[in-house]
Amino acid sequence: MPRLNPSKIQKILVISLSNIGDVILTFPVLDILREDFPRAKISVVVGPKAESLLKDNPHFEQTLVFNKRQFFLKHMRFMWQLRKEYFDLIVDLRNTAIPFFIGCRYRTSFFDHQRSSVHMRLRHLNRLKTIYPFASEAKRKYSLFISDKDSQVVRDLLAQEVDQNKSLIVLAPGAANSDKRWTEKGYAQVCDYLIKTKGGNIIFVGDEQDKQIVQNIQKGMALPSVNFCGRLTLPQLGGLLKKASLVISNDSAPMHLASYLNCPVLAIFGPSDPEKYGPWGEHNYYFRKNQNCLKCQNEKSTARHTCMEAVKSEDVLGAFNEFYKKRV
Repeated sequence: MPRLNPSKIQKILVISLSNIGDVILTFPVLDILREDFPRAKISVVVGPKAESLLKDNPHFEQTLVFNKRQFFLKHMRFMWQLRKEYFDLIVDLRNTAIPFFIGCRYRTSFFDHQRSSVHMRLRHLNRLKTIYPFASEAKRKYSLFISDKDSQVVRDLLAQEVDQNKSLIVLAPGAANSDKRWTEKGYAQVCDYLIKTKGGNIIFVGDEQDKQIVQNIQKGMALPSVNFCGRLTLPQLGGLLKKASLVISNDSAPMHLASYLNCPVLAIFGPSDPEKYGPWGEHNYYFRKNQNCLKCQNEKSTARHTCMEAVKSEDVLGAFNEFYKKRV
């Protein structure tokens, strides 16, 4: 592969991932490319779930949806459409065969010799370095575009439903994998404690499927809270998270979005590895209690994960106090 000549780069294709949280972990790569190649047209390939993250973002030329479950002929049609674009640079963060099919002048390496324990955000940045040895990370965050309209939606919701004089504590109790969800009872106890001691507004976020989870949590609470599940787009969620004094979350897309926006994050981890997938902003803290989980200790075990059930509200509040000490 020839040494990259930045002056030759007019069209860039970034092949990102499928799940929303995984795509957010590639945002630092997109930010670098947008900042360092200001005149280039950048297109991004994502899975169907993550399309809304980028489709209305004016910093990127196209958001292209690749559904790995579609028929082979549709895959070939998709490749042919990409081939006709004549990209100068392909940054493939999924390590696919797409660059082989469509051709380009420069592309990231097909070989990945990184340690398996490397955080995924850093892993993606290192992959970019195989073709473009960037000097530093981007100064701006281009990958999440929050329009004036989206900002107004958030302001209107908050004006209608919360006390504007109190801080916002945002909680994301959902996760696509149920093994990654902390208990509803635990969330209820922690929320009541935070309202009593910190006096903030408790706002729950998530998608439509998380509504029932939050309703169950609210039934177990003695004090009022607000359920925003299914009421915000992903950019609007970003607008809300930027206003939060604290985000408490399982390993999920809201946690990664809060990390990207450098919001204070306290994350509760179970089966997934926080060294690879943990919060990655400047102000973050994670808690994990999986020493006695048979499944965590041996992935081949037929036992189910018990690590999240083992976490008690006292554990999370203890982690919160440690987190709070570091911030004051």
